This record gives sequence, C-alpha cells and structure tokens, in this order.
Amino acid sequence: MRRNNGRNWLVELWAFLAVAIMAFAAGVLIGDLGSSPKTETVHVAASPSEGEESEATEPAEGAEGAGSEPQGAGSSSGGQLFTSAGCSSCHTLSAAGATGELGPNLDESLAPDDDTQGIEVMIVEPNSEVVEGFSVNVMPQDYGQKLSSQEVHQLAGFLVESTPAKP
Repeated sequence: MRRNNGRNWLVELWAFLAVAIMAFAAGVLIGDLGSSPKTETVHVAASPSEGEESEATEPAEGAEGAGSEPQGAGSSSGGQLFTSAGCSSCHTLSAAGATGELGPNLDESLAPDDDTQGIEVMIVEPNSEVVEGFSVNVMPQDYGQKLSSQEVHQLAGFLVESTPAKP
C-alpha cells in the first residue's frame, strides 16, 4: 500500500510539473503573439505629387510667397510629426483626426495671436505658456532634444495652418 501511495504521489508530481511547464510556455508564446514592443503609425496619402503641386501653387497665389513656403512644405510632414511625436494622443486637433483629452484642444486654444515662433517655443518649452485649466509639467519637456529645429518648425507650421493661429 505504501508503495502505491508514494508512486501515485510521484506520478502526480510529474504530471503537475508537465502541465505547469506547458502552461508557462503557452503563456510566453501567447503573450508574445498578442503584443509588440514597437508600434507603428501608417499614413496614406492620395499621391505625394498631388500634395506637393497644390502646396506649390498656394504660395504663388499669396502675397508673401517665400514666407508661406516653409509652412506649406511642412504641412504633410508636420501632420506626420504631430502623430509620430505623440501629440495626437494628448491633444485634440481636427486636421490630424486627433481626439486626445489630456492636453488642450488645439483647435480652440491656439488663437490668432499665436504665431509660428510662439508655437515653436510652446513645443520646446511647454511650461512657458500653460493653457488655463491645465497643469505644468504634463507635456513632455524634451521635445527640444527629441525633435530637430526643422521638425519643430514643420510641426509649428502645421499647427498654424490647421488652427486659428497666424504665421
């Protein structure tokens, strides 16, 4: 009798270990299949040449010409930067299809007295001007290091084109 109890105990232990190992392996595999450490956002445009042509004709029609050119050139890349830099996860901006609520609604908070230079400062020094009802240090403080000055300018140009702000 004693031999059977010991043998049964040993068989049950091995069965338990086998099931535990299979469950662990399955959990690791399923966990890896369901998640990815890298996320990617893909933007689809009708045609790159169409966007460039329409942007190229707009400055020619305007009186400022060269002053409008960087903003027109930055609109598509500025929109992509808005999404890839994570702005769309916190801010609402209809031009980008963004509905974030952690930060200010840029359609409403950027006003005609906000210009490209001012918006560039708001991006790289977010605590320099905080919208009423929002706290300091909510927006990441490192966009000045993460984004080149050209990218900051493109992003600001996109925001000027997409909101009531003026160049």
